[in-house]
Order: sequence, then structure tokens, then C-alpha cells
Amino acid sequence: MRRLNNWSYQNVTDFLKENGFSFFEELPGSHERWIKRGADDVPDRRVEVKFIHREYPVRTLKTIIRQSGINQKEWTKWAGS
Repeated sequence: MRRLNNWSYQNVTDFLKENGFSFFEELPGSHERWIKRGADDVPDRRVEVKFIHREYPVRTLKTIIRQSGINQKEWTKWAGS
């Protein structure tokens, strides 16, 4: 089980999509903003994801997890499936 290790850009964006997030806009550099809309179609959560060709450092992934508002246990559960 990889838990918070070896998460690629594709893994992160697949998880976000499966949890109601969608790509919103490109940001300076290689960053993207992903959003989750609330019931009133107003952005409820915003996550900044950097496109990289290697795995995310654990600290960076924890920042993405915090921004998503999704419990870390859900992330690690998805990683183990």
C-alpha cells in the first residue's frame, strides 16, 4: 500500500474527479486550479495542483489533501484500491 507515497499528477486528478472536482483554470507556471461546486453551483472548494512528471513529495500531497477538504483516510483508502 502506498498511502501518501508515489502519487502522480494522474493519480491526484483521477481522485479529485471521482470526488466531484473538475478542472477550472490554468495558473502561472505549471499550476492548475481544480474546483468542487456546491449545491448552488458556486465553487465550494478550490485545490491548486502542479503538473509534474514525477511523484509528489508527501508534504505537497498533504497540502492538496487539506485544500480538498477530503479526509486523508479517504485518500489512502483510494490509493490502496
